[in-house]
Amino acid sequence: MNSDKKYDRPRFASNRTENGLKLAIALPGVVKDEIKVSLEDSILSVNGLRPSLTGDFTNHDDEAKNLELKVELHPDLDPNNIEALHEHGVLNLTFHKRKELTPRKIDILAN
Repeated sequence: MNSDKKYDRPRFASNRTENGLKLAIALPGVVKDEIKVSLEDSILSVNGLRPSLTGDFTNHDDEAKNLELKVELHPDLDPNNIEALHEHGVLNLTFHKRKELTPRKIDILAN
């Protein structure tokens, strides 16, 4: 492949939670071994290669595609506490808040 690859941005949805953020990225036709997830300087990169669906390139939706999504993570999220699950063509990423920012109960001591 040449170095001037064209990337398509996959569809995605995000949902803030009490404990962090959930990100669902649609990667239909992309197998787990063709997905690369990396984090550098608070930039999350997700790349995937979807092979040609039919081998017939008369329909552009059937062509092989390089999918890429880049997202800047909020500083409240812990870059060392990320979970990834790939199922049914969707990559689900769960980002947890930094421990020092998660709500906690403070016990009151009595004399």
